Amino acid sequence: MMKIYEDWIRARLPEELADQPIDFFRCEYLNGLTVMQEGDRGGPDVVVFEAKNEEELKYWQLEHVCRFIREKKPREKKIWRYYRDHAENGKWFYIEHRHYDYNAIEDPRLYGFECFLRNLKAGFPPELWEQRVKTHVFLMNYWYKTPHWDYDRKNLCFIEISDAKEHDGGKEYIEEPRPGSIIKIVD
Repeated sequence: MMKIYEDWIRARLPEELADQPIDFFRCEYLNGLTVMQEGDRGGPDVVVFEAKNEEELKYWQLEHVCRFIREKKPREKKIWRYYRDHAENGKWFYIEHRHYDYNAIEDPRLYGFECFLRNLKAGFPPELWEQRVKTHVFLMNYWYKTPHWDYDRKNLCFIEISDAKEHDGGKEYIEEPRPGSIIKIVD
């Protein structure tokens, strides 16, 4: 059974999230300072995390909780310039907004990453939090040749810093609407 540092974790969550369930450690247990996961279908148990001390284990648990807990009242959804509407013969058709916040094609990771980093900010020491921010900025920029995203540490959200387009790592495919693929323009 996982010993959860519940009081410690709740004290470090943003105030509006402190009453939410935090048991996201199913099929995991502690073996000293090592987090183990029960083997799949009778297979051997797997080491998930090895803490050096109890403090490191507490921060690992806090980070784990912050990945899954969500705001009760999500922040205003941002408007992307292009939304994928549907695909025909393997090609996307798009809706374009005349007025938009982001010029990129919608990235489904954005909301989760922003929420996670906001949750962590409340409880992580500044240097650990900054490491996680840098990691997630790297992940957001992974499919761009030049950096496209940065993180606004004051407003706790991602911002576009360039007009770079995504690539697929091999064929230099750039996802942007091809001529004739915008089926509707909305305000």
